[in-house]
Amino acid sequence: MAGKIIQLSTALDMMDELDENGVPMSFQLKFVTADRQRKTGGEIIEVPSARKCVGSRNDEVVFDTREKKTTVKEKRDPHHWANATRNILLPNKQIRTIHIRLIIEFNHQKVVF
Repeated sequence: MAGKIIQLSTALDMMDELDENGVPMSFQLKFVTADRQRKTGGEIIEVPSARKCVGSRNDEVVFDTREKKTTVKEKRDPHHWANATRNILLPNKQIRTIHIRLIIEFNHQKVVF
């Protein structure tokens, strides 16, 4: 990291960007794990290529394309806004929920509030 800094709000806006086909853009991400219930965490995870997603349905990843605005009926509402979380699709096709305040690097830039 060459000392570049990015605001968290700017990083979140960049996560929402779509390419010319309406698919979310890929981004690099580094974040810290935390689990208050299990009292574990502190591990730094680096994801070289991730994309923001809504979740999955019938083993298919669902992206928020916003133009189509199809709503995904989930088993329970994840309340991403209230919980300050986002779902990301990892390179191994696993979907992981991350806490946005634990993001420490986005596209090789240090994240600050």
